[in-house]
Amino acid sequence: MRRRLFLLFLPSIYTPVSVANEALWNCVQSKDTKEWVCVGEKKPANKTSTAKIPDQVEPVKDVQPEAITTTQPIVAEPVNVESESVPVESAELEPSAPKRSESIETDKDTRQVSAESKPVNLLPVTPDSKKLLQTESNRPGWSCDANTEGKNWDCKLVGTDPKAQARPVETYEQGISLLTPAFDHNEEQTFNNLKSQLKYDPWLNCTAPGGGKPGFVPEKDLRNVSPLDINSDYAEIFDNEIYSYVGNVEMTRADQRSVSNKASYDTISETLDLQGSVYYSEDELALHSESASLNLASDQARLREALFISPSTPLRGRAKTIYKESRSLTRYKGVAYTSCRPGNQDWVVHAAELKLNKTTGQGAAKNAWLEFKGTPVFYSPYLSFPIDDRRLSGFLAPSFGNTQRGGFRLETPYYWNIAPNFDATLRPRYLANRGAILGGGFRYLTEMTAGTTDLEFMPNDSLRDNSRYFAALKNNTQFTPHINSNFDLNYVSDKEYFSDLGNALSTSTYNSYLVSQANLGYANEGVSLRGHVDNYQSIDKAITNERLPYRRLPQVNLNLNHSFDFMPLNTLMDAEYVYFQHDSVINGQRANVKPSVSFPLQTASAFLTPKLSLQHTQYALNNPKGGVLATDSLSRTLPIFSADSGLYTEKDVNFFNRSYLHTLEPRLFYLYIPNADQNDIPIFDTALTDFSFNSMFLENRFSGTDRVQDANQLTAALTTRLVDATSGKEKLKLSVGQIIYFQDRKVTLPGYPIETNQLSPLVAELNAGLTDHVSVSSGVQWDSHLNDIVRYNAGLHYVNEPGEIVNLGYRYRKNTVIPDLSGKRLYDIIQSDASFHWPVYDNWSVVGRWTYSLLNNSTQESFFGLEKENCCWRFRVIGRRWINSINLNQNPNTPDALPIVDATGISQTGVFFQIELKGLTGIGEKLDQFFENQIYGYRKPQE
Repeated sequence: MRRRLFLLFLPSIYTPVSVANEALWNCVQSKDTKEWVCVGEKKPANKTSTAKIPDQVEPVKDVQPEAITTTQPIVAEPVNVESESVPVESAELEPSAPKRSESIETDKDTRQVSAESKPVNLLPVTPDSKKLLQTESNRPGWSCDANTEGKNWDCKLVGTDPKAQARPVETYEQGISLLTPAFDHNEEQTFNNLKSQLKYDPWLNCTAPGGGKPGFVPEKDLRNVSPLDINSDYAEIFDNEIYSYVGNVEMTRADQRSVSNKASYDTISETLDLQGSVYYSEDELALHSESASLNLASDQARLREALFISPSTPLRGRAKTIYKESRSLTRYKGVAYTSCRPGNQDWVVHAAELKLNKTTGQGAAKNAWLEFKGTPVFYSPYLSFPIDDRRLSGFLAPSFGNTQRGGFRLETPYYWNIAPNFDATLRPRYLANRGAILGGGFRYLTEMTAGTTDLEFMPNDSLRDNSRYFAALKNNTQFTPHINSNFDLNYVSDKEYFSDLGNALSTSTYNSYLVSQANLGYANEGVSLRGHVDNYQSIDKAITNERLPYRRLPQVNLNLNHSFDFMPLNTLMDAEYVYFQHDSVINGQRANVKPSVSFPLQTASAFLTPKLSLQHTQYALNNPKGGVLATDSLSRTLPIFSADSGLYTEKDVNFFNRSYLHTLEPRLFYLYIPNADQNDIPIFDTALTDFSFNSMFLENRFSGTDRVQDANQLTAALTTRLVDATSGKEKLKLSVGQIIYFQDRKVTLPGYPIETNQLSPLVAELNAGLTDHVSVSSGVQWDSHLNDIVRYNAGLHYVNEPGEIVNLGYRYRKNTVIPDLSGKRLYDIIQSDASFHWPVYDNWSVVGRWTYSLLNNSTQESFFGLEKENCCWRFRVIGRRWINSINLNQNPNTPDALPIVDATGISQTGVFFQIELKGLTGIGEKLDQFFENQIYGYRKPQE
């Protein structure tokens, strides 16, 4: 028969248990009563008038003191102790000192401890006998016993002194409270003891981004190959069926460890009883109970007055009784739990009854109520909730906020788990100024397809007196490993839907268009083919239909590339066909083909890549209004030659007693494209690319193919880096470059003048990590023709943990491209930007951002908030002001494609809250994603 020792909610433990006491016994048998009288090695037997010692007695052989220890793997068979008579002789008056024996590992080596299936009778515990019988316990800490006179204590320390360990000074202050603390002082001390038995403090980094388990290596997987070690002060075996352990009973296997005053195991009924201050710990659990009774055959257990810590969440709590009815079903009576660290009881959940079913993944509580800061705030006669990753239908945490246009907003979503691959969320929303909105989303998942559908409908807007709606459909399908499709379709009833009814936190910047698009693609080695269609809907009342982008119905792109193993030769072809459709302006079809061949030559310190391309573009035009075009067919064919080259040199240097790797990387890029008259070609999707260090190495300064620049130019650049030789981190990078033009640039966008400068602005970009927490970034462009700085930006970033973030930025941009005859610097930008997240006092932090236009003396966007966070709850409130829409007015001195930007726009304000009880629930807006988008260096805290 296998014997299992089940240690409190753990997998079954199969092991042979060898039995030996920690004190050497000498035993004699009473002639009259036939009972055995045993004493330790250092104390003679008590004299008795009824017991006479036979002359022919032999000592009990090889029975030596030993902690109850197993060294066999857990899967070995148990031992069988058989009864047989053992002759004994009288105990020696001065026995030799006890010696520790080797662990007993096999059935044959097990010593007989009973002659007539009767239990071994322990001697009465007296100061003398206790000193003789009790041995050292493996329980860490101090252990004390009375000395022989019974007046003083003899104490010894095992392991480190627990009082010498560093502990944070933490006292729970109840303050103004309607309730007594859920956990009294003694229970809080027990929680601290339980926490000390874990391999890491689960609340150590509870407010730091990422949190984590510092240096934690789980040992759960070692249980099946690790022995079970049992140590106790006393032990007895009755009839080879009942094993009893008394005094400092400690059981250890891999990550599992239990300590109790008494333990009893019945091999017939397979029951284990632990009594007296039971402590148990493993990788992901620590608990204390006054008693524990476990039926190992049926995986049942009963614990009374239990305290527990689950470090993975982390959670801690108390239960009057715990009934484990099976491996998957557990019931609790009189439960109270919290995620607050020991010593803090800011929030506690109470329940009269609690049931956890691992088979269904659901939990249920009866008469549950929540207290916060000693005040009851919520009650429910019945609650149902998931206990794992499986989904469960029910109400989700509500969210609320306030905006200038919508007023107070409250949303109470309900989740419906339809099937394992289908679910839906109903999102009814109420806005005080406008009325109710019924919204919902549906998600689906198959072997090839995943998608979502979202719908919102407002029957009547109180301020507009009409109905409003929004619909969205997203889908992604993988037909084969090489063929996929996706579409994102959106439609809204009116242009101001999102500015009136949105929560203003979903996006950090204002969008002028609502885009719908669909794609079908094929990709394999050396070839890719993609079809694309899109449509634009204006959601800015200042944008007329004439200013909407062209629809592409469709756009088809084909890319082919091939390289040869026997020679440095790469071939590439880009081909495109697109039909541009618009309701108000010229429509057209465009076909573009660009084959190219390059010869990459490279060594460890240099590279040279000459490249030759031929680009042909064909247009077919028509006027949707029936007007007469000068021509309905246009074409353009241009050769393109480029040569990219560079060197890489490095050397070791030392600065301030630190070793660095210093590199110098000069680069030359030559580009030649002959001039071709392109003024008759309309502009469908082309604009100037933003000029920067990287853009100087492009073959075309225009995005799109409606314009191909004329070029005879050379780009000269130098990059230098400083890399920490120890860590490999790049501490500094400086790049400087300029384009030398050998001819004027006659190809321009409509309304733009010919460029005649012989030199481009001198570009310099710097990125440096001054320390592990401070970094700077800067860029400057100097125009020698204007003898002025045309662009400048600088940023200082300080990021430290936990939550210490400061960002300062400045941006200057002078318009040198778009004609502006008004003299009002309408296209210039002079802007400052500051953002921060900083702890101030007692877990309170301030957070905010301010973007200000120095040119217009106006705030572009700002928000400020307060945040309070500790290990068990988080509170946030922010107020935000942002530009809700931008005024666009026609510049009479520029072509139709060039608007005037009025930076004043239309602003809106809003206030948003978030309250989260960690490990339980939260209400209000989820602000972490908003902070990550707005504050450089911000990371979402640990859940």
